[in-house]
Amino acid sequence: MLRKNHCRSRTGPAGDADMFGTKEVFLIAALLCFITFLVLFSMNESRVNGVRPLLLSSVLGMAGNVLYAFGKELPPLIAYEGANAVYAAASAATLVGYRQLFNTRPFISLLAAAVALLTCLVAYFHYFVDSFIGRTCVASLFQVGIAAGIGCTVLQARDEGEQSRYARMFILAMCGLVAGGHLLRVVRQCIVSDAPKSLLEPSGWNVFLLSGGAFVLPVLILGGLLLAHRRLISDVQHAANHDFLTGAWSRRAFFDAGEREAVRAKRHGKRLALLLIDLDNLKPVNDTYGHAAGDEALIAFVRTAQTTLRSIDCLARLGGDEFAILMPETDLSGAVSAAERLKSRWKSAGGASQAASVTFSIGVAVLRDDDSFNTLISRADKALYEAKGEGRDRVMAQRDVDLAPAMI
Repeated sequence: MLRKNHCRSRTGPAGDADMFGTKEVFLIAALLCFITFLVLFSMNESRVNGVRPLLLSSVLGMAGNVLYAFGKELPPLIAYEGANAVYAAASAATLVGYRQLFNTRPFISLLAAAVALLTCLVAYFHYFVDSFIGRTCVASLFQVGIAAGIGCTVLQARDEGEQSRYARMFILAMCGLVAGGHLLRVVRQCIVSDAPKSLLEPSGWNVFLLSGGAFVLPVLILGGLLLAHRRLISDVQHAANHDFLTGAWSRRAFFDAGEREAVRAKRHGKRLALLLIDLDNLKPVNDTYGHAAGDEALIAFVRTAQTTLRSIDCLARLGGDEFAILMPETDLSGAVSAAERLKSRWKSAGGASQAASVTFSIGVAVLRDDDSFNTLISRADKALYEAKGEGRDRVMAQRDVDLAPAMI
């Protein structure tokens, strides 16, 4: 008789045979969690922060929904405390995943304590005070807190582009629906006289809220999956567009940007300058101190250049010890001044350890009306060749294709 009473009052999984569709709802939600698990598992080696907690959330979500679905056949301890604890842990893992996706503190200890507290309260409203209202309020308010945490995390995060913005809007909308739905459930349970006495009671509102709530977790995991996928694409694009060693733009990305800037400069009548740079004596550093010292010199040069240049300037490593700087809206005198500032900054900084002896030559050219980006590069390369021929460690400006380059 005691077991029969327990089955009628469970917050989660128990139910009679006439409660049509309840088990199916939970099993469908478990299937959705399994699908998100498969997709996330394929991204597990991507090193994108947040994927592993979301993967754990999918596993716990599957387990929690299965426990809810078959709770009538399970012992009360598993059907009550077990199911609610597992599902709450899945929600907490989802929040951890979101916070790691945005590189913010995940508060794992706090969330673990919250899950433990929820489990204790469910046990209290099960064994000491058998109250479906109490269990409902505890479980729903926990989910409201999780939704609020995810929403705040997304709102406070830095915008990462249009595609990421759409995913964030979707997630915020889902968080609002989750919080609103659970608060509505709490209010109805507390003030409506004919409120359900069991989670699986087949009333219209109860079935509606139960069906919506069952799909909340896979939907939020899906939102995290969208963000993780976007982050993975961003990481791949960054790796393709930047030099692995120095962090400067790659050769391909530089030429793409140069073509665009040349077209833009001609269309709007803007200036465009190009600096080609060659480190004069990097090979002796490699031969004397090893390639690690040469790599250190390359990294130090890029850091020095990045602190000297404007944010709109584009610094790229073309290969080996060759670099290029694209300077939009800059005339010849401005480009030469920037080149001299770079040399002065490098000498005053003293380079980096063995790199202190490294010098560099710079060829400067500006875009003309009849130039393509390739001809601009050719004229800057000619100026660089002249700088190397004049003794290196100097800046040469190619003023006109028909005139000898001027030494600065």
